[in-house]
Parts: sequence; C-alpha cells; structure tokens
Amino acid sequence: METVNEPVRLLEIERELAGPGKEAALARYDAMLIALGERLDAAMKAGLPPDEFPRAEALQEANIIARKILRLAIRVDDEA
Repeated sequence: METVNEPVRLLEIERELAGPGKEAALARYDAMLIALGERLDAAMKAGLPPDEFPRAEALQEANIIARKILRLAIRVDDEA
C-alpha cells in the first residue's frame, strides 16, 4: 500500500516547494536528505556486508540526486 501513497506525497512535496513557505520546505527536506547521507556514510564506514555495499552506493547517489532536484524545483518555480 505504501507505493499507492507515494505519488500523493510527491505532489504534496511539490506543492510545498512551490508555495509561500518554499524556503522552509526546502530546508526541511534537505535536512532529511543530509541526515540520510550521514547515516549511509556511518554505515559504510562501520562496514557493510559485501552484498549490501552496491545498494548503499546506489542509495547515496540517489540521495545526492534528490538534493539537486530539490534545488532545481525551487529555481524553476522562481523563474516561472
């Protein structure tokens, strides 16, 4: 059932990033992604089983991309 709710949540995030409190929303979501990145870094430094490492690397890359998309969403809205 979680995947059914995902699109709705993404639309909510998009609305927040386009609304009057977009800077606060950006800061809040960016802080979540930073925390995720820090947890990933800590797990990788602590040592992961070899089969987990590729998934952790992919998640790290997705996290970086998500942070970039957040910034682009704000810029695109500002330019419109």
